[in-house]
Amino acid sequence: MAPNEDAEAFALLKRQLEASIANRGQSPGQVFAEKVEEVNSSGHYTSQPLTAEVVTRLDQSKMLSFYRERFANAADFTMFMVGAFKVDDVVPLLARYVGSLPSVGARQSAHKDIAMQFPASIQKVQVQKGREPKSQTVISFFADPSSEPMEQEKVLAATTILDTALRDERREDIGQAYTVSAGLSQALPQRGTGHVQVTFGAAPENMEGMTDRVLQAVKRLQEQGPSADLTSRARESAKRTYEESLKLNNYWLRRLQTIHLLARDPGEILTRPSRIEALTPAVLQDTFKQYFPLNRYTVVTLVPESAATPSVP
Repeated sequence: MAPNEDAEAFALLKRQLEASIANRGQSPGQVFAEKVEEVNSSGHYTSQPLTAEVVTRLDQSKMLSFYRERFANAADFTMFMVGAFKVDDVVPLLARYVGSLPSVGARQSAHKDIAMQFPASIQKVQVQKGREPKSQTVISFFADPSSEPMEQEKVLAATTILDTALRDERREDIGQAYTVSAGLSQALPQRGTGHVQVTFGAAPENMEGMTDRVLQAVKRLQEQGPSADLTSRARESAKRTYEESLKLNNYWLRRLQTIHLLARDPGEILTRPSRIEALTPAVLQDTFKQYFPLNRYTVVTLVPESAATPSVP
């Protein structure tokens, strides 16, 4: 309720932002990450990096006005408290620090769809930056599952299986040493740009071969489905992670926030084991067919400036 209106602090913030922007282009990793965001959002305005021109236009009075407007109605807020406490002990504190916030008594804010869209076709982009003889590639498959828990569980298990399969290949082929990871990137309730992202690094001359390997692995999982062993390993990994997470306050806080945001039932937190058990090779084969489209994906590759430009498959 008392935002800092220090003009000197604001001027310092602008100088820090200007310095950060001036140095941004020197980092190959940052330039690469920004390009991945730009490609996967089809150039949406929210993916555009901060520029010196924007920093110049920052207006402290307008920013403070916006801040006060957004914090003027506590009815728009939902408070979560997780941990070892007694309800009777914290109620007076809630009454003092939360109950005293200004409120009009009714919600005024709502989620707005900002019309972000993943590319509708295959996109391949190369970023030439840096001098180190190493490269990185991000392959993103359009995958925008609903918030329904079983759909989320299936995609999570499929990414685990792909990650495991690719790591197994890595151990078998020492000559193509690389790092690899796979995961779902989705900002629910916003829809349109959800995707499964596969990230790996290798020497520049091996990137094309590694890209082919990932695409071949996906195709194989679509046509044959995952083995019983891969499926079992994915289930066991999910069970272990879930059991350990239940002991952590941060897990409960994050899950309760997400479920509230998506207007779902908090009881879903405790029913996850039944969803894990429902995962079968056939179910996951269908998941790979649905959420790893081989006609709708992006490939963004970082190569050093000194390297000969390899073709992007």
